[in-house]
Amino acid sequence: MNKSSKKGFHWGHGIILTFVLFGAFMAYFYIHMTHQVIELVGDNYYEDGQKFQKKLDLKNQKVPTSDTLHVQFFAKNKLMLVRLPMGIQSAQIQFFRPSNAQQDKSLVWTSKDGEAWTIPSEFLTKGPWKYSISWSVNGHNYLKEARLLAN
Repeated sequence: MNKSSKKGFHWGHGIILTFVLFGAFMAYFYIHMTHQVIELVGDNYYEDGQKFQKKLDLKNQKVPTSDTLHVQFFAKNKLMLVRLPMGIQSAQIQFFRPSNAQQDKSLVWTSKDGEAWTIPSEFLTKGPWKYSISWSVNGHNYLKEARLLAN
């Protein structure tokens, strides 16, 4: 009775190979992730949180009808028209480009009461933008944020 035994690849080898490959993947994953820079928390996280809370408070407060600001965007003419309320003391608009921070732009308004602020918007490249307008009327500060899609 001569029994020949087959020595080849069988399920036991498959299980061991699976564990070895899984261990190699986990080692690679661990080494790769320990070299990643994670900047979810800044150095001054408490101050940043306070600034963000102030921004939320400004954004969520009720704006009296006499102090409202009206914004119109004319894509065809590449203009943005901001109708300012009477008694305005200052205004600032910031444009944010989500995909490229180098295209961000900030403008400050200085003029007479109740005029319209015409902003040439040739710098708005095609794609999504976010703008933030802050203004002050009679000692009260307000903030309006919105998104726009430039063509």
